[in-house]
Amino acid sequence: MGRTSSKVKQKYNDKVYHQVSVRLQKELVEQWESQIAQDGISKAAFIRDAIVRYLQKKTEE
Repeated sequence: MGRTSSKVKQKYNDKVYHQVSVRLQKELVEQWESQIAQDGISKAAFIRDAIVRYLQKKTEE
């Protein structure tokens, strides 16, 4: 049952989400991770919020 459940979840994730990968300097990432941890923000939430704010700004132009 565990495998079926994992396969179903993966199929759903593949259907609904896109994965984004980026390479950044280690020092920059370490500083960013430290700051968002202090602020209680997940990496995904930070990136999602940044994208939403960018898109909102572009629609207001």
